[in-house]
Amino acid sequence: MTTMDAPAAVDGSGTPKAGRREEATAIGVDVGASRLKCALIDRAGAVLSSAVLPTPEGDTGTQVAERIAGEIAGFREGVRGAGAEPAGIGIVVPYFVEGPDWVQRWTTNLPVLEGLPLRPILAERLGGEMRTGNDVSAAVIAEHLFGRGRGVDRLLLIAIGTGISIGVIVHGELLQYSWGTAGDTGHLVVDTEGLQRCTCGGLGCLETVSSGWGLRAEAIRAARDAHEGILSTRLEKGQHISTADVASAARQGDAAAIRAFERGAFFLGAALASYLQLFSPQLILLSGGVMESSDLLLHGIRQSLQRVASPSRLSMLEGVEVSAFPQMGAAIGSASLILFPDLYLRNPSPMEAQPTS
Repeated sequence: MTTMDAPAAVDGSGTPKAGRREEATAIGVDVGASRLKCALIDRAGAVLSSAVLPTPEGDTGTQVAERIAGEIAGFREGVRGAGAEPAGIGIVVPYFVEGPDWVQRWTTNLPVLEGLPLRPILAERLGGEMRTGNDVSAAVIAEHLFGRGRGVDRLLLIAIGTGISIGVIVHGELLQYSWGTAGDTGHLVVDTEGLQRCTCGGLGCLETVSSGWGLRAEAIRAARDAHEGILSTRLEKGQHISTADVASAARQGDAAAIRAFERGAFFLGAALASYLQLFSPQLILLSGGVMESSDLLLHGIRQSLQRVASPSRLSMLEGVEVSAFPQMGAAIGSASLILFPDLYLRNPSPMEAQPTS
């Protein structure tokens, strides 16, 4: 593995400890379905400045992309005003990127961007060095460089949010065999009796039972049948129910909400058992917005994994832990594409889609 300056240590909260500020910095941008995260990162992995904004909306993909570029430009102006001069901008997205113009593909969670050449729009507003890729690939890079995966030879990170996906590092190299990623792994079929249609068009995908929207949908279905409890009462009053509301209700003992998280955790554990067979990780890290409810999920995930996985594979697994950077990992990793451009990527066009046919 290529040598580098020593990354920062991580404190118990998962935040890089304060230390000497490396001179070289870069901006990392994580474009999510609902949130746009920007961070100024140095070569020690320290977050020097950050902002979390609503992902811009618009009637067309071009309009949304232009507004995203505007938000990034505003963040860059702010850090420049504070004395920083970023070397470039890494921008990651929750789907696939194709070709030198960064054509957006399979954008199920941001459908307005499907087929849009993103790079020309961003370059017109931002200029300078830019790199792109998949958000979960960036998140696993951040963990391997600076977080709980540092020094781990075979590392798997699963991000659980609006969608679900994994990033894998083996022998210091990012796995990129399918569209520049480890594949569309949130659509592994786990619930063969499932009736919830997935965003991909299929049935029984992991996302339908364990993503943020999947947990919410399951809880609402159960609450409608229960006719009692916190969520049922909210439905009767015509009140909106968010995934955060479901988590809050579960902590207060609502049976429908608890059931949704139990099912979600079980199927996550079952999916991880399959990933164990494919990738043989030494460590599994859990990341993403849904892991803000790790108190409702982590025990069930571990229990399910122990129940269904091959004992021989489990014997090689050192642990299943919450990520050191459950919210900012993709932004940190995307900045690392600028700061450490040749460290993990084997493709000539870093992290761009490699068509499967």
